[in-house]
Formats: sequence, C-alpha cells, structure tokens
Amino acid sequence: MTSIPYYKPNTMNILRLLVVLAFAVSTGSVIAQTAAPNVGAPNPAAPTTQTCAKPGHYPGKKASDNTKEAWVSEVRAWGSCVKGYVTDLQAQIDAKIKLANSTIEEYNAGVKELQEEQEVAEMQGTVGK
Repeated sequence: MTSIPYYKPNTMNILRLLVVLAFAVSTGSVIAQTAAPNVGAPNPAAPTTQTCAKPGHYPGKKASDNTKEAWVSEVRAWGSCVKGYVTDLQAQIDAKIKLANSTIEEYNAGVKELQEEQEVAEMQGTVGK
C-alpha cells in the first residue's frame, strides 16, 4: 500500500490562490454591475400545466357495452389531448434551443472580436496605455 505524501503548501501556491480569488471577486463585481437578463420574470409563452381530463376508473366487467365504449372513447380523447400538449411543448423547446444557440453564437462572435482588437492593440503597443 502506497501512502499519500503530506501536502505542504508553499508561499507560491498561496500567492496563486490569492491572485485567483482576487480575480474572481473583481470579475464578480463587474458582472454584478452589468444588467442581467430578467430570467425570473413570468413569460406568457411559458408552458402551462396540461389540462387534459383523465378518464375515470375502468367501468368494470359487468358494465354495459355502451359504458365501456364511452370509457374507451374518453381514454382515446385523453391520449390525443396529451399528445397534442407534448407536441406543443416540443415546439416551444425547439424555439428556446434555437434562441439559446443564436445567443451563444452572438456571444462567441463578440468575444472573438474583442480578442482581435486586443491582439491589434498589443501589436501596436497600446495595451493599457
């Protein structure tokens, strides 16, 4: 059995940790200053709970044929309602996925543009001046 050596933190590791923490705190304050999207606001297009009426219990073996047929009809109508609801949800999900992907693409293009600007500024020697 091999033993795990005792980790002895050195000054350099502590310094690195402090630099990372300082960066995280400063980045957090910058992010906090920017206007965040209103994620918690109610969305009128948000999916609501399904309102399909579930049929009652099976009428039983001794029920009349008309009662059984009516129950089967209710079950089929319920199934159609649920399938329609799920189809609507899937369409809403697909729209949200497209929106998310386009937002990510826009963000990536913006970051690339900023990186290119930074590279040009570094070549010209104007960074931070």
